[in-house]
Amino acid sequence: MCGAMGFARNEGMVPMKSIVLPSMLGLLFCLHATPALAIPETWVASNGSGVACTRAAPCATFQAAHNATDARGVLKCADAGSFGSLTINRSITIDCTGTNGGIVAFGVFINTAGVDVTLRGLSIDGAGIGGVGVQFNNGNALHIEDCRISGIEGAGVAIEPTGAASVRAVLNRVTVEKNNSHGIIANGLSSTGTIIVQVHDSVVARNSSSGILAITSAGQAFTALVVDRSSSLLNGGDGIKAQGAAAVIHIGNSTVIGNAGGLIVTGGGQILSYQNNQASGNGVDGAPTGVLTVK
Repeated sequence: MCGAMGFARNEGMVPMKSIVLPSMLGLLFCLHATPALAIPETWVASNGSGVACTRAAPCATFQAAHNATDARGVLKCADAGSFGSLTINRSITIDCTGTNGGIVAFGVFINTAGVDVTLRGLSIDGAGIGGVGVQFNNGNALHIEDCRISGIEGAGVAIEPTGAASVRAVLNRVTVEKNNSHGIIANGLSSTGTIIVQVHDSVVARNSSSGILAITSAGQAFTALVVDRSSSLLNGGDGIKAQGAAAVIHIGNSTVIGNAGGLIVTGGGQILSYQNNQASGNGVDGAPTGVLTVK
């Protein structure tokens, strides 16, 4: 028999650290528990066929390797194969750095409370039929690092919490390109929490709808984006758009060029500029609703 005292995680999306809130205190006992067969590091390869998911006997799909990986373990790509869609239900790092390994047609789905997920070096190509590149509906933290997301039928990166959930997200050095909807969308319409997203050193290009969109409505989640040293260009919709009275976007050192609309606000949204951006050559350039002082 064993016993352990623990706290439940009850926070939305915190990019660099986890916050543990003592909202539910529990006592867990177990009798003759047999741990699941799992390993801290797993592998996928284009010639994989095994179930052990080791480097010597890699698996063929992300899902099989994910299911064999310990919580907080690492799943790695041996080469540039396509390893199928993935539903993540545990804390894990997916690392395809240097291989260009990833997913064709379908994406990554995360909807489990308390998980910390890192996606690094992935290529996600929707091939014009995949609905979402990365969809984060529930969890503690998501890190997207040095990834390329393209060809998605829906949004490239969709941040859409539900209920009272809050989200804190950082998208750093991400390319979101040629999706058949929005590039990056922070959607507060289904939540009453708070959404804060930073887009840094990133490129959002040639998506059929808005490049970067913050959308919410009265009584729903306050939704704020910070766009820094990034480009939104050649999108079929607006380059950067704030829609709804509780939608606010801060922009600095960024470029918005060649979109159907440039800096666009509707429904009382706000775009606040640090006055060091380039917004020109759009069908309608638009303008920020306010300016900020560089300090």
